[in-house]
Amino acid sequence: MQHHNDQQHLSRGSKRARVVAATATTAVLLAGATLVATSASAAESCSAELVIANSWPGGYQGSVKVTGGAGGVDGWTVAVGLGSSTVVNAWNSTLAIGATGEAAASDVGWNSTLASGQSAEWGFQGSGTIPSSGAIACNGSVTNPDPSPDPSVTPDPSPTPDPSVTPDPSPTPEPSVTPDPGDPGAGNDDWLHIDGNTILDAQGNPVWLTGANWFGFNTTERVFHGLWSVNLYDTIDQISAHGFNVLRVPISTELLMEWKNGQAAVPSGVNTYANPELEGLTTLGVFDAFLDASKEAGVKVILDVHSAKADNSGHFEPMWYAGSITTADFYDTWEWVADRYKNDDTIIGYDLENEPHGTYKATPRAKWDGSTDPDNWKHVAETAGNKILAINPNALILVEGIETYPKDGASWNSTNEDDYYTNWWGGNLRGVADHDLDLGSHQNQLVYSPHDYGPLVFEQEWFKGGFSQESLTEDVWGPNWLYLHDNDQYPLLIGEWGGRVGEDQRQDDWLVYLRNLISEKKISHTFWTINPNSGDTGGLLLDDWTTWDQEKLTLLDPALWQDSNGEFVGLDHVTPLVGGTNVTEYYEDGNTAPVS
Repeated sequence: MQHHNDQQHLSRGSKRARVVAATATTAVLLAGATLVATSASAAESCSAELVIANSWPGGYQGSVKVTGGAGGVDGWTVAVGLGSSTVVNAWNSTLAIGATGEAAASDVGWNSTLASGQSAEWGFQGSGTIPSSGAIACNGSVTNPDPSPDPSVTPDPSPTPDPSVTPDPSPTPEPSVTPDPGDPGAGNDDWLHIDGNTILDAQGNPVWLTGANWFGFNTTERVFHGLWSVNLYDTIDQISAHGFNVLRVPISTELLMEWKNGQAAVPSGVNTYANPELEGLTTLGVFDAFLDASKEAGVKVILDVHSAKADNSGHFEPMWYAGSITTADFYDTWEWVADRYKNDDTIIGYDLENEPHGTYKATPRAKWDGSTDPDNWKHVAETAGNKILAINPNALILVEGIETYPKDGASWNSTNEDDYYTNWWGGNLRGVADHDLDLGSHQNQLVYSPHDYGPLVFEQEWFKGGFSQESLTEDVWGPNWLYLHDNDQYPLLIGEWGGRVGEDQRQDDWLVYLRNLISEKKISHTFWTINPNSGDTGGLLLDDWTTWDQEKLTLLDPALWQDSNGEFVGLDHVTPLVGGTNVTEYYEDGNTAPVS
């Protein structure tokens, strides 16, 4: 999930003199649209391209690429129309916080000189309405009226000025060395496995995964949303201090392919003034920095392939493949990830694919049966899981359900809607009863991971006419996934659930009912989401990315793992959660195992 809108979810450098050599282009601004300003002369200094990279209720993120013209540029200024919106954050340019209407942004020294075809990127976060129309123009001093273009180099957006050196920002692959698991607190003793419906640590102690989601690596920005505003390390510390012992991190196969192929680029969505530790890092470097921060804060990670494409709407695609990205790519990238991090137990599990879905009549659509058909999610998940476990037999394999499943006596060939059971995307695990995954000798690494949402996300049939915790358990949760827990077959980790609080009584009731179920049965879960820019759910953080939603925290408190003193419990055996404790201390202090 991310921004579900369909049926299902349904600054700082000195200015210098400029030579104007560009014209403005005016166009309608839409999310994902691009505005381009080009020069009128053959010796143009620069052009600028603006992309509305992301939007949410009350705000948006803009990304601007400045490219040297035929004559190159030495010092540039970009003019952009913001309409009634206001800049609340900006990075890699002098765009002023609080700017509105017609605004100007200049280079910050290190990114001032661009050869012909060379580019530098900067970005900003706007509060308010995306402008309905606007103008963008670039001007600067031509460096060479008869240049020899070198378009192969893109400047490094590190904000440390060094005017004597032209930065070399070509995306350089991060070192292929597997992260060192020998640091204090890293151990390599935190791997988990299952027994019946319980997740256990290596010593056989039951553990309870109680976490949240933070998206962004799956999107066009290819990095956590919010890093345009807040510090990564501080945010991870806050997540830990609020009792979330695991983070589910959505990512895309496309981005994993870029990492695997050594094509990781420096992202434009990181404010390096707020994140000096991330200066000059590629998307892979930022991810590894995130793992380091998580390790220091006692937080574990579940990596989730949220979409095939690195796109803000990529999760709407029903399958694990899309466009040029194939099932083979899906397998190959999972193997690459498993190998890279096989010695780092910060990543304790892999959620193979987010919300495979499709109705009975959709093409393509994900099904679940005993075949090897290319649209059979059960077969693909089984194949991917076994490939990962052949490399890292210690990782948990999380498998989500689908959307629809044939009733008894019906087949996937039926064109009668009444022949199918339907649930939330990823929430239909009825097929496990007929066609369980086979992970061979590693069956004890399998966790099933449904998703569930309330009526503010979509008015499902079971919400109409009233509902209760009992009716939801009997009609929805029980037959679709809870039976796996109640029959002591497998543990569950509810990978996504959540929503807005205090806006609709039925929504609040649903949240309490599912929270109660999770708490009573000690079902592992990751709440959706940290991000405030999730359109239909909001986030645990408010729109400023720093203030926590106290109502949601109060709601969640009974569903977070705590000891008898109310301290939050982490899954690491050495490093505690910030202000909390860890699993070793939990059992040494004689606390009760978190089992139902």
